[in-house]
Amino acid sequence: MSQIIIHVFVVLVATIAGSSVGLGGGVVIKPLLDMFTTSPTATINFYSSVAVFTMAVVSVSKQIKQHFRFDKAKLFSVAAGAVIGGVVGQDLLQIVIKSFPSHTVRIVQSVLLFITLLLVLLYSLNRSHLKSFHVSNVWLIIILGFLLGTLSVFLGIGGGPINVAAMLLLFSFNMKEAAVYSVGIIFFSQITKLIMVCLPGHHVAFAWPIMISVILSAVVGGYVGTIINRKLDSSHLSVIYNALIATLLVVTLINVVRFVL
Repeated sequence: MSQIIIHVFVVLVATIAGSSVGLGGGVVIKPLLDMFTTSPTATINFYSSVAVFTMAVVSVSKQIKQHFRFDKAKLFSVAAGAVIGGVVGQDLLQIVIKSFPSHTVRIVQSVLLFITLLLVLLYSLNRSHLKSFHVSNVWLIIILGFLLGTLSVFLGIGGGPINVAAMLLLFSFNMKEAAVYSVGIIFFSQITKLIMVCLPGHHVAFAWPIMISVILSAVVGGYVGTIINRKLDSSHLSVIYNALIATLLVVTLINVVRFVL
């Protein structure tokens, strides 16, 4: 029962934050479950992907109902790259998991996640002083999506922080727009990962009671987070985004130290 409560709390907080500012939720779920549970890396990644995908379905559906208009060319181009990248990222993760002990994999993921989050936070805090772009070349956007999908699935984070930063930098979106596009990209990249897990040779052990609690929590989190995204302006969402990234940096650093020692 205690494990179910931990997963419900973590997923609920993560998906509310994720769907409101585009973090996806996985970047919150992965380090917190690493900290508070003893589940294997593959199982944690699977729970995270299920939660993030469920949240994305709820969030995108609600945004469309609220008449949010996607630039379909940009969304589908970056999503196509993210789908391919998701396949590559999952294969890389499986190779690493089979080649190294779970403890080593956690260290590698946590160190890479810390570096990624630090770079994202530094960019976000200095964004007003940096130039942004209006990328329109389809092939360049697909390559961008590929890189985002590969890294996010390998790290098991859903890609939110990287997606948001990329949307802000390369498309000159405001924070509200970047958050919605990020969740849209996450939908496509995570569905790829879930399909691959169902294929022969990719089975992941999990507990059904925890899985059900993860899905239900993600539905609630995705709904509440989308309401927050619609209600707040971009400046308030930026403050929440930066605060969450800074908090996750601390959590990830604690995990790195704990795994190493």
